[in-house]
Amino acid sequence: MVKAVVSRGEIRPLEPLPADWQEGQQLRVEKADDGETPLEEIDRDFAVLATLCETSEPADEEQLERALQEARRQAKEQVRRHMGLA
Repeated sequence: MVKAVVSRGEIRPLEPLPADWQEGQQLRVEKADDGETPLEEIDRDFAVLATLCETSEPADEEQLERALQEARRQAKEQVRRHMGLA
């Protein structure tokens, strides 16, 4: 589902359109609930996440953990510099 807003009477997408959408193709547009994500979308996202987790390799998990630790270290260092503490 593509998220969009109404702007000056036109519907404007907030994200890129799917590549398989053709010019002039008819679409169904519905008003979104304020801030609530449909359960189907949440279920779909968790299913994708579960599939990704099932196929991950231990080496990939370790590499991800090292990258996250390095990102945290860099963020802390940048905040210290910004605050004049380093």
